[in-house]
Amino acid sequence: MEGRVQAGAGPPDGDPSAPAVTVHESERTRITRLGAPGRTVIRKEPLGPDAERRLRHESAMLERLRGVPGVAQLVSCPKGEGAFLLADVGGTSLAERPMPMAPDELVALASGLARAVAGMHRRGVMHRDITPANIVVAPDGTPHLVDFALATSLAELRPEFTHHSRIVGTLAYLAPEQTGRTGRAVDQRADLYALGATLYELATGEPPFGTGDPLRLTHDHLARVPVPPAEVRPALPGAFSEVVLHLLEKEPDDRYQSAEGLVHDLERLQAGAARLRAGERDVPLRLPPPSRLVGRDHEVAELQAAFGDALEGRCRGVLVSGPAGAGKTALVDQLRSAVTGRDGWFVAGKFDQYRRDLEFNAGYLALRALGRLLLPEPESVLTDVRARLTEELGPNAGLVTAMLPEFAALMATPPDPGDPLSSQARSQRAAVAVLRAVASRGRPLVVFLDDMQWGERSTLGFADLVLTEERIEGLLLVGAYREEAVDAAHPLAPLLSRWQEQDDVRRLRLDALGVPESVALVAEMLHVDRDAAADLVELIGPQTRGNPYEIVELLNALHRAGVLAATASGWRWDERAVRARLDRVELGGLLAARAQALPRPSRELVEAMACLGGRAELTVLQAATGAPAAVVEERMAPALEEGVLVAETGVRDAVRFRHDRMREAVLAGLGTGRGVLHLAMARRLARERELYAAAAEQYLPVIDAVTDPTERRDVVRLLRRAAEPAALIGDHELVHQLLTAALALVDPGDAATLVELHTGRHRALFGMGRLDEADEAFRSIDGLEPTAADRGLATAVQVRSLTHRKRFAEAASLGVGSLRELGVTVPPATQLAAELDRQFDDFYRWLDAEADDVARPAITDVRLLAATHVLNALLPTTYYSDHAMFGWLSLEAVRIWQRHGPDPGLVGPASIAAFNAIALRGDTAAGHRAVLRVLALGEARGYEPGTSQARYVYACLAWWCEPIENGVRAGQRATEGLVAGDDLANAGYSLYATVPNLLDCAPSVDAFVAEVEVGLAFVRRTGSEEIGPWLGSYAWLARVLRGETADPVPVEGFADNPVALLVAHLTRAIAAAVLGEPAWLGEHAAAAMPLLPAALGLYPTAVAHLLRGLGLAAQVRAAGEDERTSLLSELDDVTQWLGARAADAPDNFLHMLRLVEAERAWVVGDFRTAAVAFDAARREAALRQRPWHRALIAERTARFFLEHGLEHTAYDLLAQARAQYAAWGATAKAEQLDWAYPALRPPADLPHRRATMTAGTLDLLGILSASRALSSETSVERLHARVVEVLSAMTGATEVHLLLWSGDRDDWVLPADGDRRSLPMSVLRYARRLREPLVVTDATRDDRFARDPYFAGLDRCSLLALPVLGRGALRAVLLLENRLIRGAFTTDRLDAVTLVAGQLAVSLDNAQLYTELSASRARIVAASDEERRRIERDLHDGAQQRLVSLVLHLDAARAAVPPELDALDGQLRQALDEARGAADELREIARGIHPAILADGGLGPALKALARRSPLPVDVTVRATGRLSGQVELSAYYVVAEALTNAVKHARATSVTIEVEVDPDGAVLRIAVNDDGVGGAEPDRGTGLVGIKDRVEALGGRVILDSPRGAGTGLRAEIPLTAVGGSVTSS
Repeated sequence: MEGRVQAGAGPPDGDPSAPAVTVHESERTRITRLGAPGRTVIRKEPLGPDAERRLRHESAMLERLRGVPGVAQLVSCPKGEGAFLLADVGGTSLAERPMPMAPDELVALASGLARAVAGMHRRGVMHRDITPANIVVAPDGTPHLVDFALATSLAELRPEFTHHSRIVGTLAYLAPEQTGRTGRAVDQRADLYALGATLYELATGEPPFGTGDPLRLTHDHLARVPVPPAEVRPALPGAFSEVVLHLLEKEPDDRYQSAEGLVHDLERLQAGAARLRAGERDVPLRLPPPSRLVGRDHEVAELQAAFGDALEGRCRGVLVSGPAGAGKTALVDQLRSAVTGRDGWFVAGKFDQYRRDLEFNAGYLALRALGRLLLPEPESVLTDVRARLTEELGPNAGLVTAMLPEFAALMATPPDPGDPLSSQARSQRAAVAVLRAVASRGRPLVVFLDDMQWGERSTLGFADLVLTEERIEGLLLVGAYREEAVDAAHPLAPLLSRWQEQDDVRRLRLDALGVPESVALVAEMLHVDRDAAADLVELIGPQTRGNPYEIVELLNALHRAGVLAATASGWRWDERAVRARLDRVELGGLLAARAQALPRPSRELVEAMACLGGRAELTVLQAATGAPAAVVEERMAPALEEGVLVAETGVRDAVRFRHDRMREAVLAGLGTGRGVLHLAMARRLARERELYAAAAEQYLPVIDAVTDPTERRDVVRLLRRAAEPAALIGDHELVHQLLTAALALVDPGDAATLVELHTGRHRALFGMGRLDEADEAFRSIDGLEPTAADRGLATAVQVRSLTHRKRFAEAASLGVGSLRELGVTVPPATQLAAELDRQFDDFYRWLDAEADDVARPAITDVRLLAATHVLNALLPTTYYSDHAMFGWLSLEAVRIWQRHGPDPGLVGPASIAAFNAIALRGDTAAGHRAVLRVLALGEARGYEPGTSQARYVYACLAWWCEPIENGVRAGQRATEGLVAGDDLANAGYSLYATVPNLLDCAPSVDAFVAEVEVGLAFVRRTGSEEIGPWLGSYAWLARVLRGETADPVPVEGFADNPVALLVAHLTRAIAAAVLGEPAWLGEHAAAAMPLLPAALGLYPTAVAHLLRGLGLAAQVRAAGEDERTSLLSELDDVTQWLGARAADAPDNFLHMLRLVEAERAWVVGDFRTAAVAFDAARREAALRQRPWHRALIAERTARFFLEHGLEHTAYDLLAQARAQYAAWGATAKAEQLDWAYPALRPPADLPHRRATMTAGTLDLLGILSASRALSSETSVERLHARVVEVLSAMTGATEVHLLLWSGDRDDWVLPADGDRRSLPMSVLRYARRLREPLVVTDATRDDRFARDPYFAGLDRCSLLALPVLGRGALRAVLLLENRLIRGAFTTDRLDAVTLVAGQLAVSLDNAQLYTELSASRARIVAASDEERRRIERDLHDGAQQRLVSLVLHLDAARAAVPPELDALDGQLRQALDEARGAADELREIARGIHPAILADGGLGPALKALARRSPLPVDVTVRATGRLSGQVELSAYYVVAEALTNAVKHARATSVTIEVEVDPDGAVLRIAVNDDGVGGAEPDRGTGLVGIKDRVEALGGRVILDSPRGAGTGLRAEIPLTAVGGSVTSS
């Protein structure tokens, strides 16, 4: 912005003493005009925190531009002054001048600007912010480019996908690729686009897409074509308008390639050329890859379709594979624009082959990028995001703020890494929770993980969660990897195998380009025709083998060798020279030679860059090389210009290798010097505290070279620090690598440090599953003889390791021994029973005490803290090996709590003490009170995952005292918390508290099955061998109830799993109870009872007692007298148990108790007691949601009444039971009752379901409302107009064809003015044969259609062809085109377009029926008119002639009467008058039937004759030359006659006007009849208007009536004179 003068601030007169004038000032820059001897200068002073860097950068750019005309000239840059001086051109910026400019002045200015840009580009500088504000015009009219703050070396840039409010540059003038939304590289052609936008504003007064909303501007730059300047301002030369539009092409390859080409065209315009072909002398300066992806149209379409399917919930992810250089990253980048079009986010991260720290973790990078996109959002949006993040993350919110700085700034949650043992799983879950909180269909999110073949397990596990667990709405995960780098042992291999089995994970493989695609690539790079490109591809094909990267590299190598040369007429080469050069070329050598050819300082910088990684921020590169920023930029410039490196713009500027293969070539060339370079950079980086992770990575390969004791100590600290963030995300492999390296350097006498390092390494080995190595690490710790407290964490980890391998005795021995060392008095086995009693006494005292647990301070004693870790680790192993010790340990946790205070590590064990109060003492009330107390503390203090463990215990026990629904809700919350805390074992066990309970209280079998499916999915992920079998039994039960084929697994298959065996018997018993199989019920219920200890304290215990009671009652009925007594005694025991439970939890048990009581009374013959008990059971069941219990009670009551002859009541109850079973979803039972009792079946067994409005339906409502308009159209022409309106808005089509197919003629019905050459017949034939939607990215490059003459001369044409089918037959084809953009149509819009096509098929049928009906009506009217003419002729030739003859005879007779016969004369006179009157009336009747004057004289004379006969004054105007068809004239005559009659008879009018005219096109006859009467005419009031309407509509016309009361009546009719049919086309 330098050189921009404020209003009224003219330049000083050159006096050095003249005061300084502030030209511009902002937070970042101050620009001042100063006086100097004989002149004035501009002083530019960068401000703000990075002012020095910006000063250095801009002055370096200006230094390169010295002497370039039309560019701000650097005068000096004094050191230490924080500013530089520029020559003052003494003008004002274009932004302050009036716009639009005069055409002649504009062309001259444009020419000067083009020359300035050309000179700037020749010096290797790209401006990046050309706008009117950055162009100063000198007094002589010469333009000057200023403000090079954003300028950079002329090299390829890769802008980050940033928030639209943070896009670098001035958005109104920014090229599409600079927005970061296209995935295209940014080069000098972006300056040409900005220049085009600037010239557009100078020419029209506004930028091409206006100013204002950044989001709209971003979208417009990507998707809208600007209105040609000559249309906005017709005074502009058409050729200049074409030049500006060529500058504004969306695709960089389609716009000007060089400023020189622009200068050539503008100079021709200045010379007076009226016409020119824009860009005819435009040759690119360099050979960058094409801006668009060539040869991958099919893959791009599939990727975009996957994105569309992700929004509809049909796709989770896409896996892109292929060899190095195939274009995987470039392919995925194509999604950026699609995401932008949906107002979504695209974030990416890339793994590195050699670097493992967080800065090269793809998942971590993607999440940080997402945080950067969120931070600029409005506060109203962030408030909702924070709420969703808090809800989704739960206890892991602190982990996220500890891991991700952007989310720490976004959320108010303090950082809390939590348990490092569970960090890997928790970080994975937390990452998924972040995506779930942010992504939505309204704002979709694409996460791209690149180079997954180098990914670490933690991020790969995160990807696995996204792709396999609950789908996240609006999210698409895309992963790219090299197939050749993933063998069977690779951690990615099993995941790929699993993902491949999923329908919602797509696979895309990029193979080598075929010859046609390679030709297209070369043609686009060189801007030559395809024939020439094919010759060159034939030459280079053997070396490149269709690899896109290798093609680009080889062409550049040929260019650098001078074999491929740019000339004024384009790129040229000599075939023999190319062949000779290729004989000496090998790609790997080319890459190495390219790096070696750089100047030595640049080459050394590139080598340092290769050791740092595939990408490095500039600040890191400066620190690693020890060079100042200016020096780094200077050394980097040749590497950027040669395309070895690529600049990345974003929050932090960085550089990366253009391709990994270039980096690999550079590293291979380092040889033995690589270690020296690593060590030197490590030492430099270590001096920068914040770059510890990068320093640690540099030390790792050369750790043995660190010999100085002081440096060794420093490096140990550095490595330990670098391990902390790796541990935070659970990257155990990196932690192990770093700590192993630290162990090699640590002083053997530093025991404390050794213990810490071995402990961290031990934990990492356990996390990696390398348990044998973990044993060795633990022995190393033990050998150092640390204190029990120092060894506590390691001991806890080792106990878990031994338990995992089912070495329970070793684990128990180690853990108990550790507890004793820590001061916990663990009793020997012989004293355990007595100690348990003492512990329970302490437990009850704690329970009865009224202590404020929340207010008590937490434990701080390190020995007790270590003891809690060991105690927690011991509980699982003692649960499997020693129940008494299991109970004692849980009660010991309560004792520690009671005496020393609470701690997160005590919450889980203390809740298990509540469980043991029931299991070991049968005290349900105490257990319930205890778990509520523990849970209250955990929730109040946020102790996780202990609180989730306590909630799981509460969910298991709640049914004893509370409704089972409470346990279900708590169990579901517990599962979420335990999974988030990586306690997968307890998370699986929490299903015990949800699935069995839900079976009894879920509203439907479907709702129950949904929970079972969630559980089974969890089992598949975790591989739990204990949970899967019993969940499978519940799934089997659901299939049985639904009536599906379901063969149960034999119960013998569960012999080694007591819980699964118990559930197998229970589910069979439930099926037997519902389906009325008493023998099966008795067998399985009896078998379940001895197995109840396996589910001690769990709800299946209650269900087992109910089923056992029902089974016993059934057995009593069939038993002999000897067995009855014992069976009844056992039944009484069951009843007593249910009674005790009902006293504590009536919601769960009272209806069960009453049912069993009723069954007992029934079998002993006590009718009254049974009836009362059944009634009580029904009443209690009706009070709560227990669907199958309620239905079973109703059915059992009905059978009781049937047995006792109360059939009417029984059938009513059976009908209720049937309805309840059906509503629950037990279809098999409802059908069983229908078969047994046909009268129960409802008259119409139709389901009544609540309508569900899905998100997809909501999206389509707009399209439905538009397509609804089609249903009212009755002509092809109007249908086409509607289709164009709807589909253009939906798809952006630039042209829409509707082609009708005639089945009778077996051919297309062409438009009246069209022929086959005006249509793409190859596409129509393809669509007709395939009868499926067809999406073509570019028909001009599609081998199926490219030879069609229709596409001749086009450089692109996107197509969407959609067959319109009606009643199974082809009716038409909808053909949509876009000649502006390739790939304009995607499969994600097909559903919507198909919906419109479906309506169109119906409307075409309607139009055909209407046409046939109209034709039929017209035939009827014509026949009627013909009959009228016949009657008129008959009357005229017959009766009318006879009456005339009679009049003559009577007149003659009267003349012959003698005078004396006066009476006879009077009679003859009267007869004569009547005959004459009859003749007149008959003449009027004949004229009314068909006026003869109409046939003889035509419509005009007939209407005038009609007017003359009217009693009212009538003004008639007829503008129609020549005769019309008889049918039209007759209808028009009768319309006027009927309207005139109405005016005379009904309107009380005083005058009438009649106007009849044919429209200018000769297509319509318009009739208007207006009177000045009373108005108020209504068509249905018998005024003849209905007849007028029918007659006109029979001819395809229409009638419009306007008759307000008191204001006269106007009637207008339109009758078509021609019929138009066939296919139609419109742009």
